[in-house]
Amino acid sequence: MSDRTLKPSTSPSSPQARLAAAVIELLEALDDSGAEATTNETRPLLRKLGEATLAFALSLEQNLAQLAALELEFELPGRILDVPTRLGAVGETELAVRVAEALQFCAPDDMKGQIALAHAQAGDRKRALELVLTNLETAQEPFISEFRAGDVYRELGETDAAEAYYRRSLSIAPTASARSEAALRIASLMIDTARETEAVAFLAQQRSQQSQAEVAEPARLPRVGRNDACPCGSGKKYKKCHGA
Repeated sequence: MSDRTLKPSTSPSSPQARLAAAVIELLEALDDSGAEATTNETRPLLRKLGEATLAFALSLEQNLAQLAALELEFELPGRILDVPTRLGAVGETELAVRVAEALQFCAPDDMKGQIALAHAQAGDRKRALELVLTNLETAQEPFISEFRAGDVYRELGETDAAEAYYRRSLSIAPTASARSEAALRIASLMIDTARETEAVAFLAQQRSQQSQAEVAEPARLPRVGRNDACPCGSGKKYKKCHGA
């Protein structure tokens, strides 16, 4: 391991800190634009966010220690991991892939999944599913690869396959927050396919199971912070989405 990996520079005047601040500013601007903003209105801002995120990620030179230090200062890493998906949703496929590739050093399975999703968002079913298969075969964190496979199939309109992968991710979710994330995806898919009653019953079942788990192991169940990304996958802060 190189010395640079062990000795991050995170002074307020460091290039990485300035780039992180620029990303935060753009994230806040997108939050302020509101859910009613059209794709044409948000796409230029998202492209700027993608370019800023790419510059920030590349500046770290795969330095996990530096990323961890900046997380404490800016609450940033968790907020940038969904940038590729947001870019793909507005047709910025190439930039989405570049950002995901630059972030693979900190979240390899998630970023590989988002690269597959970007191709699905662009309508390239063959390439997307090729990547899904590779990701599932090489996964270090199977929950994430199964979850992202569900996202890809959902984007392709193959809802039965999407639900199957979401349910597989739910069955192997390693934490309460991961279980919540998978459950919300399943419920939202049910709602999208006109199964609202089933979605309500499913979420009630999941809440009951989580309540039982909280009684058994209260200290091991993390909570979603108000400023964290919403587990529904919208890309918004929890406080401005399901936590509103």
